Amino acid sequence: MKFLSTMLYILSFIVTISSANEDILLYKVANKDHKITANTIANGLITNGYTVAKNQDMNGPYKKQFSKTTFDSYNLMSVYHHDTSVALIPKYAKSGIFTPFSVAVYQRKGDDNLYLALLSAKAQEHIIKEHDSLFTKLEALNKKTIMKILPTAKVASLGYDAIKTDKPLFTKYSFKIADGDAMDAREELLMLMTEEMKPSGFVVANYIDFNAVLKDEKKDDYLFYDAYSLCKLKIIYELSKTKPEAGAFAPCTMVIYHKKGSNKTQIVSLNIDNLTSTLALKDKTLLKLLEKAQNDMQTIIEDSAE
Repeated sequence: MKFLSTMLYILSFIVTISSANEDILLYKVANKDHKITANTIANGLITNGYTVAKNQDMNGPYKKQFSKTTFDSYNLMSVYHHDTSVALIPKYAKSGIFTPFSVAVYQRKGDDNLYLALLSAKAQEHIIKEHDSLFTKLEALNKKTIMKILPTAKVASLGYDAIKTDKPLFTKYSFKIADGDAMDAREELLMLMTEEMKPSGFVVANYIDFNAVLKDEKKDDYLFYDAYSLCKLKIIYELSKTKPEAGAFAPCTMVIYHKKGSNKTQIVSLNIDNLTSTLALKDKTLLKLLEKAQNDMQTIIEDSAE
């Protein structure tokens, strides 16, 4: 019997390891009394040198628009670490899709645990097809900071593997625009995109003029570098029912920038294949919803840039 128990333990351990999803870092902390809140985490991040650009309560909008929610709390944060972002963006302009990155903080009804989810360095590197120690250093800092804020937190497993995909995980749009015309073209582009997004259900949850941040650090490579946190409530609501960790992708950051001397404005945004592969989505209704959202955004960008 002792041998059998040992074998069952080993098999259980192997199953747990094999079902780990390395793309999402997931933590849980006992919170039966609900004393730990999203504000607890946001304030802790700020204290430890992060910028929390947005700490959005999603549970209120869930109740208002859909009349129900399965959560006691569900928050989406847009966060970045100043030093890391200032070092990464001049090297890889496309890395701005993680400035800010998303952190989901949630607690289901009837669950005594609060959860926190964010993307791993491995996932970020895989998405933009770049390997840099800055990503792993940021992940190490994220882990250290989370444990400082939540000393009793434990690493949790999602219980499923990501699905491999060969599809591109981000899209870059490039438009020929003379440097001298770039600022005026930017204003027109943003106005048209904003008008187009509303009917499609997209919301600009937050905006960061990251070029101002770069200039403060004496980095003056861009005419502009704008980061927009985009959210579509219907999508995150449907995803969070079964995959609340999907908040590690939401809101998605889209960057619009123009490097001096390039004579071109570029837009970089995440693709839905990040969610479908990382979250191992198979629900056909959800997949159609995500595909339509990406097609809508592609149309908005292309039509606005004509």
